[in-house]
Amino acid sequence: MKRRSPRRAWFIGPVAIALGVALVPPHSGTAAPAPTPGAAGIDTALPPTESAVMIDGRGGFASMQFTVNQTKELATQAVSVTWTGGERTRQGPGEYAGHYVQIFQCWGDDDGTNSTNPGPPPEQCQQGARTAAPGVDLSPFPFNHTTTRVISVNRTWSNAPAVLASGAGVLDPVSGQIYRPFRPVNGTNPIGVMVDPRFNPAVQGGNYWLNTFFNIITTNEIVGGRTRENGTGSELLQVQTGLDAPGLGCGQKSQPQADASRKVPTCWIVIVPRGDPDDENVGATPFETPFADQAGVQTSPLTPGIWENRIAIPIEFNPVDSPCDLADEERRLVGSESVQTAVTSWQPVLCSTDGLPPYSYAPVGDAAARQQLAASAAGGPGMVLVSRPLAAASANAASPAVYAPISVTGTVIAFNIERIMDLGVPEEQERLKGLRVESINLTPRLVAKLLTQSYRSQVYIGTRAPDYPWAVTNPVNLLEDPDFLQFNPEFEWLVADQRLTGGLQMPSGNFDAASQLWQYLFADPEAKTWLDGTADEFGMKVNPAYSTNPDVNPNGGFGATLPNSFPKADPYCFQSAAAGVNTTIVPTPLCGTDWMPHTRSFAEAASNASRGNDPARIIYNTFAQAPSEVWRRDAPQVAGRRGMLALTDTPSAARFGLQVAALSRAGDNGTSRTFIVPTTTTLTAGVGSMAPGAVPTVLEPAPNADVPGAYPLTNITYAATKPLSLDATARSDYATFVEYAVGPGQTPGFGFGQLPIGYAPLPQQLRDQAIATAGVVRDPSSLIPAPPPSAPTTDTTAPIAVPSGAPSPSAGGASNPAASSALPSAGRPNSGGGGAPGTSPSSGTSETSVPSSEVPPSSDMPATSVPTDEGESPVTTVDTGEEAPPTTTAVALTPGDKLPKARFIVVGLGAMALLSALAALEITKRTRRATLAAGEPSIEFADDPADHVADDFADELAPIERTLLEQTVDA
Repeated sequence: MKRRSPRRAWFIGPVAIALGVALVPPHSGTAAPAPTPGAAGIDTALPPTESAVMIDGRGGFASMQFTVNQTKELATQAVSVTWTGGERTRQGPGEYAGHYVQIFQCWGDDDGTNSTNPGPPPEQCQQGARTAAPGVDLSPFPFNHTTTRVISVNRTWSNAPAVLASGAGVLDPVSGQIYRPFRPVNGTNPIGVMVDPRFNPAVQGGNYWLNTFFNIITTNEIVGGRTRENGTGSELLQVQTGLDAPGLGCGQKSQPQADASRKVPTCWIVIVPRGDPDDENVGATPFETPFADQAGVQTSPLTPGIWENRIAIPIEFNPVDSPCDLADEERRLVGSESVQTAVTSWQPVLCSTDGLPPYSYAPVGDAAARQQLAASAAGGPGMVLVSRPLAAASANAASPAVYAPISVTGTVIAFNIERIMDLGVPEEQERLKGLRVESINLTPRLVAKLLTQSYRSQVYIGTRAPDYPWAVTNPVNLLEDPDFLQFNPEFEWLVADQRLTGGLQMPSGNFDAASQLWQYLFADPEAKTWLDGTADEFGMKVNPAYSTNPDVNPNGGFGATLPNSFPKADPYCFQSAAAGVNTTIVPTPLCGTDWMPHTRSFAEAASNASRGNDPARIIYNTFAQAPSEVWRRDAPQVAGRRGMLALTDTPSAARFGLQVAALSRAGDNGTSRTFIVPTTTTLTAGVGSMAPGAVPTVLEPAPNADVPGAYPLTNITYAATKPLSLDATARSDYATFVEYAVGPGQTPGFGFGQLPIGYAPLPQQLRDQAIATAGVVRDPSSLIPAPPPSAPTTDTTAPIAVPSGAPSPSAGGASNPAASSALPSAGRPNSGGGGAPGTSPSSGTSETSVPSSEVPPSSDMPATSVPTDEGESPVTTVDTGEEAPPTTTAVALTPGDKLPKARFIVVGLGAMALLSALAALEITKRTRRATLAAGEPSIEFADDPADHVADDFADELAPIERTLLEQTVDA
């Protein structure tokens, strides 16, 4: 047997390579024309990192090998636990009767019981809460103590006297059960008996579950990991910091020491393999041979003898205790949740740098962030992180906003669907029972169905259905929709929770990602026709409450103004009659927001789906004493039977180990559709599909742009600020934040200061734009409106500010931290707008190119594919046998197309005042430099991005110079 050791030969590469290969778990990506076994894939393990560990099994499980894909630089996130060399999971009784694994998280120093595999004592493991509520359905498991902390039963189990004599267990005198106690990290007394066997809410209060440190909702334990026919298995464990699991305290200084100080505890992933019932039940239970085969495994993994086979792997978390000392001088940032994970990574490095203040970040809706930026109120945030610019009505010519691109992410439909087989499936399908599905394909119309409460399961609330004629012939959920099955044929063999696969776990609130998603749906002819009220070819109709057609929607046309949220618009509520012990209690109604409630964030939506954690309070509590107590929360879905869909972003999906759907482009409604998953390659191509909007320096989605391999819901987040509304010190601090974010902060990795998994590194052109904008933030003199002419004039035209993001014509460009891994110099001036010590003030000698708005396809690139990173399968094509409708291609405007002639009035007035052709020419050159440096409204990706300046300027300058001169003369 080998001790734990990192086997680097097994890795696919260092962490930077792993992150570059895929931002989210990979997909097989091939949808078969008929339902064939594994067509939707079964490999859902996360890619290995540099801290991956492989370790051999022990005792009767010595032939097994276990691997954890990441053991260091952890946060609250999913890690992969995979194994080989096992025996296929045995069924009967239940689906987990033998040969499976149980996994949980523990804390503490090595207990010294096994020198070849150090590990914690069983008392310090978060295990046993899966039955922490009365009446929980654990039908896949044999009925007894497999999932509990009960290690013996007094008088009926043969090992009871020895267990009690050793002090290993605590006896509950009422039930006779002997519990392995739980010892929390904070030093308080261990919790012995876990449940109150006399709990009867009809006659008394109290709690059934007595462990206050974790429960059935908060526990992260895996009660059963299935081994496949080939001896392999894979599970996702959502490791937790002390913020989520206070009884473990991982990543925090939570373990008391003799000198009254506290240290960060050692934390562990513990794996307990389970074998034949004959072996697992012997010497303890009444369920030994000849009853073992009929009983299945009956013992807790914490039972003496069973625990001896445990495998312990130490894990290390990034510190939870922030090194930042938040003070009055903190620099406030607010904005999109999608960039929060990255900012959280950057904060500790920035605030640990001499001369820099702490940067606080609060996720708020994009619209609310823009309002705070526009108000520029005292004490408000000096910088916001959003995806779209200020509206023209909110802009202030006297204090214009500038925009620096900060991050690239994607909005995704993520899922955790385990195969529940329908009746009568072939044996080859039955063998896949319980395994997670790796990939699904979704069109804009299918996404629209999930968002609009149009599946029957979303409006048939409680035990009574509303009188909705439109819903009668609609499918119950996504997995039963012929529209879905034509692109995902394997699902003809599968069933799932009707309610949880008929809608999405998705956040409430207003945000730009919602607007982008609705824009994507409205831009697709097939989806828009369906939203207008026309049934699809299978007869399914939109819920009228979401129809974009005022003749169909009783509330008027949905989407007349582009929505920026995901409303629950259907008005139906279910009113249950009084029932249970107290029939005078009238239950509160159940409405759509109760049936499928919103989550608080993208991250919570992803976490719920990853763990099968259903937040809906829809289970009738017969012991309720008040209307608000009638509906209680259900237990999480059981292992092997999970099925949930979530609307989230790529960082959250990657963090919690979710699979993500491949999406087709808006307008790709033909016979052979291309489905694209978000990876580094496809998100970068997605940036290239965008076009400048009302503000030329801000790229906005172009849903109809036909750019090969572009993920259709790619999102860019911009750091927006109004430099003229800030003092010099604040400007320097915010400029340094931008420089770090687009420099060292774009290096992929798991450590503080790096770019977390789920983000695509910014293309070089966007980094250049951000650096130029940071220079303007430090020295905003180029943004100051020109003074009015000294002579009286009747011209009432307002001065036009230099475009946001343009470097000062008279000041130098800031140094580029992207070229160095070191943090930019953090000096903070007391006055003025000069650069920090150690950095060059902005000089205006560097100019930024105006690249193309599209990614030029390679000459050898087929129309239905895109070059991918090694190991990726981001693009799939499904042929449904239908004819393709004609397609149109949107024409992206170049920056010159968007420049109004009024932009050059100041230049023309200057020329008239000076009456000098030479001065006029110099002014037009200065204007040209400001225009070219104003940002990068579109992206072009060449083999070497830095080459675009030298290659393109010679051809661009001549026509631009002529155009500007003509416009100046006209003005």
